[in-house]
Amino acid sequence: MPNYQFQPPPVASNTNRVNTSRQAPVSQRARGSLRYANIIQPGATLQVPCFGTQFYFRTATSDLFVRPNGGVFSQYGAGEGLQLDEVNTFSMLEIRNQNATAIVFELFVGFQEFIDNKLILASSLYPQVAYPTYPTANAATTVDIPDLSATKITDINGGQWYALYRVAIIVSNLDTGVTLLLQESGSVISNGPAICGIQPATAFRYDASGDYSINNGGGNINAIVSEIYTVIAA
Repeated sequence: MPNYQFQPPPVASNTNRVNTSRQAPVSQRARGSLRYANIIQPGATLQVPCFGTQFYFRTATSDLFVRPNGGVFSQYGAGEGLQLDEVNTFSMLEIRNQNATAIVFELFVGFQEFIDNKLILASSLYPQVAYPTYPTANAATTVDIPDLSATKITDINGGQWYALYRVAIIVSNLDTGVTLLLQESGSVISNGPAICGIQPATAFRYDASGDYSINNGGGNINAIVSEIYTVIAA
């Protein structure tokens, strides 16, 4: 039989109604979702390029203001977000910190719905890690213990984390004759205003946020100081 080949009419070819390239059509947009974690400083605004119809704050140390491109700024906290119609798909989120302190947050953004199982998975989502505040005894005459919440920290094993909040301060007094005082931040004397004493050869745990210090009046401090923070992966 004759070898017939289909020849599309000129009108069909000119109006792109026939695929003459013999290749599959290209997807218009990758409709995925992503996790985004960061620190935003006081008064700053972050621009996050991302396609989606919804966003959700898995966690945040304080409220933030968010605006999808084409929208307006609205206030959101941990566990809050926004679901938009398909026609209002955004390509960028602006996140603004109007607080006086830095904020750590983790955002889920994209096209899919977010499933919230925090009550079940909280321990794995937000682990607690040890920060080596003063890991070597007799290394200094002053130990400063600033609260590192809403900052990026490195744990004792070198892991990188965003600190949500401090769980505890642990002071191990290795000296057998000196009582150490957990004092106000920036103290330069050994007997300044303090909140507690750590007896010789004992350990003390203090579950509180805030800034503190230990000073031995000029002598090296024979102790180990660590902090426990609740974190998310950086």
